Amino acid sequence: MENRIEVNGVWYVREDAITETIYHLEAEEMELIFSEECCYETDKYCFVASRIRKDGGDEFYPDIDIEFTDKRGDRDNWANWKKEYWDNNNWFKGILEGNPESIESLDKETELCSQGKRQLKGFLNKLVEEGWLV
Repeated sequence: MENRIEVNGVWYVREDAITETIYHLEAEEMELIFSEECCYETDKYCFVASRIRKDGGDEFYPDIDIEFTDKRGDRDNWANWKKEYWDNNNWFKGILEGNPESIESLDKETELCSQGKRQLKGFLNKLVEEGWLV
């Protein structure tokens, strides 16, 4: 009778409350992806390159992606800035090498001004120097 409790004339088996804590999830159950970023921001544009670390090491996968933000629209309202995501290393290399198809795509697909195109190329060159873009 010691593990029972009466409530309003009804007997219940007494149980301890089990509360699940935030620490319940085991670390090995979590699939974490570690990455690294490099950012170049101007008054008109922002280029953020990122790369993903290989599992369990200090090496990174060879492909990078770039989040491009065009801040020229409504400069006071960041919610209206235009964002694009670029993830084609061959296109990045083509821009650096002056590949006509890559340059045509850059002109057609983006609204970068000539200064922005020079800034993108300079950013890509810096990524090559740092070993991000090979």
